[in-house]
Amino acid sequence: MSTVTENDLKELKDLIISNHKVLETKLTSLETRLTSLEKGQTDLKDKLTGIDKQLGMVETRLEDWKPAIDKIPDLAEKVGELKNWRQFVIITLTATISGVLGWFLRGGNLKP
Repeated sequence: MSTVTENDLKELKDLIISNHKVLETKLTSLETRLTSLEKGQTDLKDKLTGIDKQLGMVETRLEDWKPAIDKIPDLAEKVGELKNWRQFVIITLTATISGVLGWFLRGGNLKP
């Protein structure tokens, strides 16, 4: 063979080897990425499992509180049925004023 052909073959061989090395490094890089993604995926599964457990706990608490929550409208209705809030306020103010007035009449001390 001629030297030109041998040189061309050597260049092709070197080119093939260099391309093979590039492909190997890219393949190694992809494998490491895949490994890290798989690890991240297991971390996500663990986090989702933890969130599911917490959600179950919250649902259990809500079920426990359900009877008390169901009583709220009844209690609100009973409070709404109280007659004349104005009368209640007037009585409270009258008692407070008479108590303070009595305190002043006794001389402003706390002795009976």
